[in-house]
Amino acid sequence: MKPIIKEADFKRRKKQVQNLMADHNLDLIVAYADDRFVYGQAYARWLVNYQPQFEPALVLVPATGDTVIATGAESVEFILNSSYCQKAYAIQEFLHPDEDYPYCEITSMNKVRKGLEEQMGRPIEKIGLCGGSAVPYLTMKMLQAQFGKENISDIDSGMSMLRAVKSENELEVIRYAYKIAEAGMNRIRETLKEGITEREAAAEAEYVMRKMGSEGMGIETMVASGIQNTAPILSRTTSRKLKEGDLIVVTLAPRYEGYHGAIARPFFLGTPSADMKERLALLKESQERTAAILRPGISAREADQVSRQLINAAGLGEHFTYTGIHSTGVIEFESPILSSGSAVIIEKDMVFSIDIPLFLNDWGGMRLENGYRITEEGAEPLNSLDISFQI
Repeated sequence: MKPIIKEADFKRRKKQVQNLMADHNLDLIVAYADDRFVYGQAYARWLVNYQPQFEPALVLVPATGDTVIATGAESVEFILNSSYCQKAYAIQEFLHPDEDYPYCEITSMNKVRKGLEEQMGRPIEKIGLCGGSAVPYLTMKMLQAQFGKENISDIDSGMSMLRAVKSENELEVIRYAYKIAEAGMNRIRETLKEGITEREAAAEAEYVMRKMGSEGMGIETMVASGIQNTAPILSRTTSRKLKEGDLIVVTLAPRYEGYHGAIARPFFLGTPSADMKERLALLKESQERTAAILRPGISAREADQVSRQLINAAGLGEHFTYTGIHSTGVIEFESPILSSGSAVIIEKDMVFSIDIPLFLNDWGGMRLENGYRITEEGAEPLNSLDISFQI
């Protein structure tokens, strides 16, 4: 039986959130969610196991009482049937302006607020906003008009740290997500050959991952080949046909039960040059040394310096284009990020992706990415570290 996040986890999370609210003297948490790649569904999925489709949603967690969702008309029954939230309202502010919804009772954000205040037995004065950077302009204006701009505070950092240490159920789900990702990567390796397109290779991986239970991707599958496609940090999978001598960089991040497994591999079609082999060896050493230092009590700065110093010593520091260690969970790339400026101290049962970059070179670019769970003893690999570079 495949692992899942159980209802008890969601009840525990609600209690954690309400404790956080008490610490910050908040009456309500407002978590924005939508169906965008990467950040869109994170809070809705973590709070009530809801994956938005098409319409935006506000997950409203009161200081006491039941969580509710304010959304568009097409999502109400979907929420009630697919999540742990049993109070969902279609609000006028989220209706499509050109649609009629005769089957649905339409209310307003103001009425939803009054219902929450009645449930709590007190007025809502101070709110904490999650996902504020993704909130559309008109939705933000609506929230400011409803609650007062001066009464809205950003609670993202506190909420992110609640997600950082994973439960046993989360860890099992994440392990399986990495198993899915590795199966997709193995299929990619079997598929790569001269004449196949990047999109054909991506399709093979996604087929395998879907069959194993992937709900979709946390980021677009990236199969990049050739100097022009691999040099940037991000790439778009295209109809370019692979050629002998190509460097191919594959990044996969399947989502399973809301959680992600993120891995990346460089491949070479043919016989790589000595320089190319040295670059791969540098990535591998950087990742292995970084993994070796990760354990409870280590600071973000200590962890960040390992790979950065190795890459700098090799004269490639300007191509180490981003921080190489980030958490993964309901977002493929989420906090905490172990950067040189972070004050985070690593804790047991955090999950990190070690993602070592070498981009923006005249020969192209590459990354090597694997996942790790933090145990008392150190970093437990969540996927195989075997690297088959040459195809």
